[in-house]
Amino acid sequence: MILSGKKEQNKRKKTQLTLSLLLIASPWVLLFITTTLIAHHSVFHSIPCWSDELAYWHEVLSFSQKGFNFGYYTLNEVQPTCLSFGTHGFGAVSVYALFAKIFGWKAYSMVIANAFFVSFSFLVLTILTKISSRNLLFILFFTLSYIPLVLFSGTSMTELLNFSILILYVAMFQVYFKNNGQKWLVLLLLFCTAISFIRIIYILLFLPLLFIRKNEFKFDSKFLISAAFWIIASGLLFLGNNLFVSPYPDSFLSELFKSAGISEFVRNFAIHFAQNTWNFINPFSENSIQVLQRYFELFICVVCLWKSNLLQTKFKKIGMDYFLAFLILFLFLLVSIAAYDVFDWRDYRVMAPVLFGCILFLILNDKPFIASSSLVSNIAGIVFLFLLPQVSESFNKGRYDQITGNQVLAKIEYTENPVSRFENTVVVQQFNANVVLNIPAGIGITYSDVLSDKLRSKYIYSIKKLNVTTYQLIKANEIGYLYQKQVVK
Repeated sequence: MILSGKKEQNKRKKTQLTLSLLLIASPWVLLFITTTLIAHHSVFHSIPCWSDELAYWHEVLSFSQKGFNFGYYTLNEVQPTCLSFGTHGFGAVSVYALFAKIFGWKAYSMVIANAFFVSFSFLVLTILTKISSRNLLFILFFTLSYIPLVLFSGTSMTELLNFSILILYVAMFQVYFKNNGQKWLVLLLLFCTAISFIRIIYILLFLPLLFIRKNEFKFDSKFLISAAFWIIASGLLFLGNNLFVSPYPDSFLSELFKSAGISEFVRNFAIHFAQNTWNFINPFSENSIQVLQRYFELFICVVCLWKSNLLQTKFKKIGMDYFLAFLILFLFLLVSIAAYDVFDWRDYRVMAPVLFGCILFLILNDKPFIASSSLVSNIAGIVFLFLLPQVSESFNKGRYDQITGNQVLAKIEYTENPVSRFENTVVVQQFNANVVLNIPAGIGITYSDVLSDKLRSKYIYSIKKLNVTTYQLIKANEIGYLYQKQVVK
């Protein structure tokens, strides 16, 4: 009887170990599926091709090879208050730069780094949390069928880094949620502070820490003091983050804060909020993949609200696991609609890792309904993906093109000790792979529609010949013209 029990126990351990290893390997499986089976290419032929991918990739190249001494990554030469990072800030770039320092940085490196980050996060999850075989199976199938992961696995976007962030957060939070250990609270506070420099919206992940182990709402002095500290800390993080972010003049917030007076500010905000809300609920606003994701986010949000007993018990006897998932999902949705953009995959990219993290947290806390409904949604998404092959085709378009050398861009020289960072900056009209991937490390890239003598950057790369007096043409071919600023004597 005892031997039989030990055999059964060993069998369960082997099953859990096998499923854990499969979960850790799942990002690499997805990478193989998206590159080899769907795109019919090797991952080592992959290149960044979208503007965001190219911006991240080249900043990592410069930061990993030149430290902080690189040119400006800006729009229209509008520089940040400190250093010279681009419109995404330094958070994500720093993580990839560490990877580049260790493993080198090739055109395909960001894709490999993404799989590595998610795999590492799942490793931490399996070590820190006790996951049953059933829940491991749920998480494995959910991961392999989650459409945002499928779509972004083969790209050089930073979405998978954000997935890994949410997995790590859930792993640490789950331990804290079950044990309420103070050391985990400190780790979570430090972690949330760090990731706020990757996406400032992650300041919302501090909030669940205020509610932990409260079975009912008590707006006592302790809660109010904690909430006040969160507001102050969030404001400081926002201001601190902005010091290192190159301004993005075309964003909604930039335009909003240019409003002439309070009434115009309120009107612009209301119009933006109403438009985003309509885009979110309108079934014809985007392709079916994005619409399905939005409706599924709403479904999980409503289910969590109902299951938390928040409304039924008049804010008493709350189911904390459901409530915390609702809190995170609802606040991220609210901020996305209020301060971001709901179209063209923008809200999709922000919400996809957050939704994944919330569902992961609920599966860890034995919520089979959430797990099963999530799998059903994923299956529906896969069906839509097959019915809409243009979606996956758009993700792969240009991703495996051959990049040839450009002798014109090879004339750009990096200056070791520049008087100004503009000495290591080139202004471009085109932000594509053939341009960006040929610009040397340390040379910042600023995009501008207008190329004139008013520019401060040392170099201008133009697709046509320019009429300028303070710049001289130093190299040209059938692709473009490279100009260098003349030294004033």
